[in-house]
Amino acid sequence: MIIEAKGIHKSFGTLEVLKGVDFYAEKGEVVSIMGASGAGKSTLLQILGTLSRPDSGTLVIDGTDVASLRDSALSTFRGRRIGFVFQAHRLLPEFSALENVMMPALIAGESAASAREKAHRLLADVGLTERGSHKPSELSGGEAQRVAIARALVNNPAVLFADEPTGNLDSATKADIHRLLFELRERLGQTIVIVTHDPQLAELCDRRLFMKDGRIE
Repeated sequence: MIIEAKGIHKSFGTLEVLKGVDFYAEKGEVVSIMGASGAGKSTLLQILGTLSRPDSGTLVIDGTDVASLRDSALSTFRGRRIGFVFQAHRLLPEFSALENVMMPALIAGESAASAREKAHRLLADVGLTERGSHKPSELSGGEAQRVAIARALVNNPAVLFADEPTGNLDSATKADIHRLLFELRERLGQTIVIVTHDPQLAELCDRRLFMKDGRIE
């Protein structure tokens, strides 16, 4: 398994948000997590993505016991083995699409030439070969999200986590991004975990999980 989490608990003050969640994902699997607001979906995604630590429980990603890693080692692991796509694309406005995609590879220590080659290839994969020199303000919402997906993949992560990746898009553009995610899975063997309120996106996934009151039903 690429992800195996057991007994994940997380509280904020006196509020227990996650109440012993077990979760797994196989390599190349696309899993959706649905549930009402406040069910704990985003908190679980942040813990699975190592952005937050659980109060208790175990988490193994791609064979690494991430709960045992110190902060610096965890940050390095996250940068190299985990990709994120959020509802807001979070592109750096002063940089071009190509430079935005290159950024995680440069941070990970790759040469500019290698990072640029990867970024060009990924922009082609997401259908934006001709838009590499454009800044985020010159891109449509769908194009910006495609750049964000390319950026998330530049370090060849073990897992791509997506939090409401089409929440800000119109229906036609949503459908395009949905197709793109599954095309990337077929082409790259990418494991994808998606938190979504969109039943159409969830329906496309290999497995659909539902959270309620801090537990997976």
